[in-house]
Amino acid sequence: MSAYKIINPWYVVGLVDGEGCFAIIITKHKTKKFGKDARLCFEIELRADDRPILEIVQKRLNCGYLYDLNYKRYGWKPHVKFYVHKQSDIFYKVIPFFKQFPLPGKKGKDFQLFCQAAELFKQKKHLTEDGMNQLLKIREFMNERRPMFE
Repeated sequence: MSAYKIINPWYVVGLVDGEGCFAIIITKHKTKKFGKDARLCFEIELRADDRPILEIVQKRLNCGYLYDLNYKRYGWKPHVKFYVHKQSDIFYKVIPFFKQFPLPGKKGKDFQLFCQAAELFKQKKHLTEDGMNQLLKIREFMNERRPMFE
């Protein structure tokens, strides 16, 4: 039996609670309506010597890519990033996994907001000015931007 089938899903939850990130990426785009492009992404970044852990997570979720990162200019050791940006993988693999195995810490709040944003994407509202504004509002409360005491 391969390792990804026997890995405890709660291990993945704990790893993501500490090292994962759910994000709404909004960038300037010359040819897109409103001059902006939006996408959802989920990622986990670890030191490169922990790559086997991310390979197991990748197999468990059956999606995403691994990228090697070189932080030599900062004096850091190399890292590896597990990255999911394909909408169908986010909708049908990442979100269902974390709905089945909820995140207990503050990352759970980010996940709830991430799910709200995903609904806007499913309804194609991210292609409208109102939808883009809703995504910007949701993003205000995600990750480090969230007020410490809610």
